[in-house]
Amino acid sequence: MRFLKNILLFQRKIVFISYAIAVLIGLVFGGDLKVIGLIFLCVSPFVHFFFYEVKNKNQYYYYYNLGLTNTKLWISTVVFGIINVLILAII
Repeated sequence: MRFLKNILLFQRKIVFISYAIAVLIGLVFGGDLKVIGLIFLCVSPFVHFFFYEVKNKNQYYYYYNLGLTNTKLWISTVVFGIINVLILAII
């Protein structure tokens, strides 16, 4: 449970900005929920890269002390995007 809580703490910054960008781009391409989900899947790794590799590189140490490596954080971003695609495809 603690692992999931730490992952959600990490994803908090990424999700809101990624959704905003995905909805804006999705509206340009028709506004279908499946399209927004796919765009979110593509945008979230770029937002992750920008926030944690370019802008706040030292924050990885915080998550490393919580037991999360860079690989786990990148995998969580991709898995979170896939889950969102599946949920939006069902709706």
